This record gives sequence, structure tokens and C-alpha cells, in this order.
Amino acid sequence: MIVTTLALPAAEPVRLAEAKEYLRISGDGEDGLVSSLISGARARIEALAGVAMISRTLRVTMDGWPQGAIEKRTVVMPVRPADELVAVRVFDRAGVAETVTGRFSLARGRSARLVWTSGAFPWPGQRHNGIEVDYVAGFGEEPDDIAEALRLAVKRLVAHAYQKRDGETLNGPLPEDVAGLISPWRRVLL
Repeated sequence: MIVTTLALPAAEPVRLAEAKEYLRISGDGEDGLVSSLISGARARIEALAGVAMISRTLRVTMDGWPQGAIEKRTVVMPVRPADELVAVRVFDRAGVAETVTGRFSLARGRSARLVWTSGAFPWPGQRHNGIEVDYVAGFGEEPDDIAEALRLAVKRLVAHAYQKRDGETLNGPLPEDVAGLISPWRRVLL
């Protein structure tokens, strides 16, 4: 599965003023740095936890249906929480899309599953990128819609990166307190 963001989030999960207060920064000379640290921390935490904090429209592209999808009548979406199904398209051998959204529903919330509800199961005709699923994922439009543990994880990772300032901190080992805050949100697949 390939996940592409179609519409970027309108805000970050932590406002600049909140991060500066957490870091005890009073001036605005480092606003650019702090803003970029917020974005980087959000991206890292979202990737590790498999969540979208602020709502956005995503496209999941698949070569074919995942193993077991037909028997279970469901496909687990890679980013949670799911909010709204936008479109499901299946491409034929010539690369022409057939919109089959009406045959599916989206299990909203933390489960984030595409559920086949009616009609014949649509098969892609092309071998690569034969299926596209567009959906909205995220806790909401505003930072206050997000679970406080995830917002605190962003603040703590920003503080860690701000203190280190080595350019590799956001990609290095995750501080234990941050890992503990996001662990309940991580999806475990068996």
C-alpha cells in the first residue's frame, strides 16, 4: 500500500505559542525553527503510531486487494482514525477507472477499515496501482480535537530536538517518555 496525502492538514497538532510556552521561549526569533520542529515531530509520531492527528484527505494505492480481504470483506486502512470515505476506484487493463464507492463503507474511528457491503467484488485489471481508496483520516480539524497524550508527545519530542539541535534528533532513537505516550496508539498486527 502506498499512502499519499491529497489535502494537507490546515493546522499542526500543537500551536506555535503552546510549543514556545512549553520550551519557555519568550521572543519570536526562533519561531521558524520551532515551527519546523513541530512539523517534524508530528510527522514522526504519526508515522510511528499510524495516525493522522489533524484531519486530511489520503489516497491509498494498492496493486490488488490484500490477502484475506475478500474472505473477511474488509481491508484495514493504514492511517487512523478514519472519518469519511471519499472514493474507491478500480482500474481496468486499459487504465480506465471505475468508481465503485457505493459497494463499500468505511468503519470510522480507530479501527479504520474499508468494508465491502454490496455488489460484485471489483477486481482490478491492471497489475500495478489497480486500486485507489480516498478517505479522510484524523481526529479533527483543530489541535483541541486530538488526544492529549499525542499532543504531549509532540511537545516533548519538540523539546528534545530543540535541546539537542543536531539535525538528527527527530530521526534518531525516540525518547522513552515519548515512546510511552504513543504506545497505546500504535497498531499491533499479528
